[in-house]
Amino acid sequence: MKTLSNEDIVDEFLDHIRYFRVAHHVRGRIRVKALWRSLKDLRHVDKEQLQGVVAKIPGILDYRINLKALSAVIEYDPGILPPSLWDDVASLENYPLKRDEVRSQLLTLLG
Repeated sequence: MKTLSNEDIVDEFLDHIRYFRVAHHVRGRIRVKALWRSLKDLRHVDKEQLQGVVAKIPGILDYRINLKALSAVIEYDPGILPPSLWDDVASLENYPLKRDEVRSQLLTLLG
């Protein structure tokens, strides 16, 4: 896998999170489900690179992908990744103009 800059990490994360919707969210744990309309696009995603991107985001403690359920569970430290940030990420489908704001927040976390 190539070395990614912080900007690349955030852009990759935001580019791929659009394929999912939040199914359940409690402080410290979020479950996302793949959108049916995105399944064709997801087949072409470099899964190793995506896992590398997720692993580089500060505050993500663990993540599990369930291919049969087309879902992923992300456990995170709410002291580092505030729950409101996940709400902002989830809102990007309806408010794509917020992407720059969310991108900026994530870049700040990466330092």
